[in-house]
Amino acid sequence: MGETIEREDARSGAPWPSRRNLLLGAITTGAGAAAVEQVWTRKDLPARFFNTLSIDAFDLPAAPGLTFADGRPVPGFSSADLAGKRSLLYLWASYCPSCRAEHHLVMALAEKGVAVYGANVKDDPAHARRFLAEHGNPFVAVGLDERAFLQRALGARGVPASFVVAPGPKIDVAILGPIDEEAIATRILPALSKDA
Repeated sequence: MGETIEREDARSGAPWPSRRNLLLGAITTGAGAAAVEQVWTRKDLPARFFNTLSIDAFDLPAAPGLTFADGRPVPGFSSADLAGKRSLLYLWASYCPSCRAEHHLVMALAEKGVAVYGANVKDDPAHARRFLAEHGNPFVAVGLDERAFLQRALGARGVPASFVVAPGPKIDVAILGPIDEEAIATRILPALSKDA
């Protein structure tokens, strides 16, 4: 068997790390950094930790190519659009089964004169356009929440989510999940009809 020779650091008297240990340390550090970067990116942690949006400070761009029946482009919207009146903010996506199932209820609210603002969450704009062309557009404006910043800022963990927004703007009623006729009759319509 060979002898192990330990070198000592002249200043501290501690043994020097071997080349193998240095190489393993570098590989481990690199792999750890790569894993952290993957989680940081895949879980969109910057959006979770550093989200500056709130109900009184957001601006959602319009969905490209989305038009009303008369050919006018459907605008995006911001907190300023919700500030002076009561309205319904509806978070939805074309891929969401619950959103598809309750779309007729949102259409009925719009037909009653409710100003419904749609935040299209993490959806392909082409799919959103196709969905609204097939099923009808109940929205006065549709904004793209591509990275779910507004959704997270409002405390929703998914779509659908419905918020009655009072002047300010401030949230008067929040329904996180699907709505039904009972929720519309007992929570949404009474909140929309309140005085400012």
